[in-house]
Amino acid sequence: MIIRVAVAVIINQNKEILIAKRSQDQHQGNKWEFPGGKVEANETSEDALRREILEELGIQVQSSSEMTSITHEYIEENPENNKTVILDVFDVRKWQGEPKGVEGQPIRWITVEEIDNYEFPIANVEIVNIIKCI
Repeated sequence: MIIRVAVAVIINQNKEILIAKRSQDQHQGNKWEFPGGKVEANETSEDALRREILEELGIQVQSSSEMTSITHEYIEENPENNKTVILDVFDVRKWQGEPKGVEGQPIRWITVEEIDNYEFPIANVEIVNIIKCI
């Protein structure tokens, strides 16, 4: 199974990065992530980014720029659960509204120096490494 995901690296004026905690029942649950979600068949990654960020955080992305695209394969004990994720990662520095965990998920603003204190899904490691260079 291949899943395309639009991911937002949201950076505020203080150069803090917004992260959200995955629910326990999700794949890679209880880990921190960068907000975003699945790209539907009828939308572009940028359209999915705007939709998902509005749904998850209640903010409207006003501008974004592509950072990178990452492909990661999760190999599970049960081969039927194997999945490949393609992460289309966007830098978001301009939005309207105040981010909140609309779906009840904890969110947190962190500094680059704090990022290693949080556990992220394996597919996000490359994003973390890029952020460390910002």
